[in-house]
Amino acid sequence: MEHEAVEGLRKPLEKMRMAKNESSEKQLMRRLIHLDGASNRRLEPKKTKGLRKDVYIGNLPSEIAEEQILQLFAAFEPVKVRKIVSGLKCYAFVDVGDTENVALAVSHLNNTIYNGRRLVVRELCESRGCERSTAATELELPPLEKVDKDCSVGSIKGGSQTSYAIPLEMRSLTLVQMLTSCFKDVGWITESAKVHGEVGLMVMDTFPHMPYFWAMNLTPETYVKMCQLFNALSVVTWEQPFLKKEEVQRGQRCMAEFPGEGGEWNRCWIVDVVESWVILFYVDSGSTACVPAGCVKSLDNDKFWAVPPLVQPFVLQQGVMGNRKMDGSILKGRVVGFHEAEPHILRFSMTDED
Repeated sequence: MEHEAVEGLRKPLEKMRMAKNESSEKQLMRRLIHLDGASNRRLEPKKTKGLRKDVYIGNLPSEIAEEQILQLFAAFEPVKVRKIVSGLKCYAFVDVGDTENVALAVSHLNNTIYNGRRLVVRELCESRGCERSTAATELELPPLEKVDKDCSVGSIKGGSQTSYAIPLEMRSLTLVQMLTSCFKDVGWITESAKVHGEVGLMVMDTFPHMPYFWAMNLTPETYVKMCQLFNALSVVTWEQPFLKKEEVQRGQRCMAEFPGEGGEWNRCWIVDVVESWVILFYVDSGSTACVPAGCVKSLDNDKFWAVPPLVQPFVLQQGVMGNRKMDGSILKGRVVGFHEAEPHILRFSMTDED
């Protein structure tokens, strides 16, 4: 068995270590193993004072009025809204009163379609590791994204077809940009698509009411890579400098705390910059989060990017993910094919539970 991991490794490493002491059957049948570092889309409401009550909503049509934004959040008791237009980009910050409404709004509105656009709704995360001010970054932001009609997967229910837009962070164009910036190699897309047959998956991030999810293929090789990666990160975390203002830009590889209590520092890629905030993609979990720009650290040494992403995208062959928290759950089933529009997204069929 691998040596005991140093303090600071994330919970999935602990789960995989425990799994090595179980039979493969028991390992794959275990359900609902909750991680402390859950995705910001499903964070349990915290009772700590001083937590933010704002929600970021992006990819809005520029003509939308603040009153219409408030109507979008009507079920979550919005207090006020601040709409911002920057070039072709339109986004807003909405105060929903308390952290419970924040979690509900993110869970129910993120990835929903409004006027042909896939909304991006994120919690504004505070980071305990932040040690410097978060001065606004005056960077040009990209044009708004529109949902492509052919970038969907259909399921037949009651004779009607339901289409689901592929999450932006799962699309090959986005992943190629991430792999090029972070790993200087796009071979992971091809290698990850080679998984087939019976598999055991640890769910790392899901999209409510959609069939897509990020998961880790539970193999000895994955366990070894995880040990190598998080041991290396734990040694240098506190030595790494925070990104300078001029370094905070789209496409920058970096490291940041994983959302949630006790979150450890993970490898990240900056997807977008919004005033003094950055939208991060956590490459080893598939999660995204909106955090203060001043709380992101440098991680530009190639040795920390020698291990490819630990997770890969999947789509359910049947059904969708519900609102129930799935992070850390072990799923048993088969890889039965691939997504027609994005072949690197593998189709997964769950084994019926006894």
